[in-house]
Amino acid sequence: MTMIQNKACLLASLALAAAVPATFAQGEEALIWTEKSDGNSVSLAYGSLDSAKNPVFLLSCFNEMDVVVLNIFGVIEGKRPGQALTIELSAGSETLSVAGESSIDRKTSSMFAESGEVPPEPILTVLRSPGPVTVKLGFTTKTLSDAGREAAVTQFAKDCKLD
Repeated sequence: MTMIQNKACLLASLALAAAVPATFAQGEEALIWTEKSDGNSVSLAYGSLDSAKNPVFLLSCFNEMDVVVLNIFGVIEGKRPGQALTIELSAGSETLSVAGESSIDRKTSSMFAESGEVPPEPILTVLRSPGPVTVKLGFTTKTLSDAGREAAVTQFAKDCKLD
């Protein structure tokens, strides 16, 4: 190879190396904890900031109806829609198990687990613990980072008027 060919190969390799991490970074979407309130209802979510996408974790507090609902979206290995399951949440030294059911969102065909009418405080106790949150649904385990969790949980606790 000539010196010019060597330099051209080196430049092409550097350009390719620089492009590969950028491609992978674009493929990975940042997930974050957020809280939203409209006065009557409050939600605590872990997911994309793109509101067109289902979050991975959604805790909804309906102040006027005195109800809190927990939803975990995504594939649930070993479960069919309508089957009972246990949703286990853990972080740090805290663990909580709640009864739930697997279901399908008719609009998006997305599978999710739901536990209705759960008391918020035991869930918030787990979410206040340090480190990532682990969610277990049958054979499925999801790990949720703590990015933005502390502030979102604090605000949710203030806005949700249920115990």
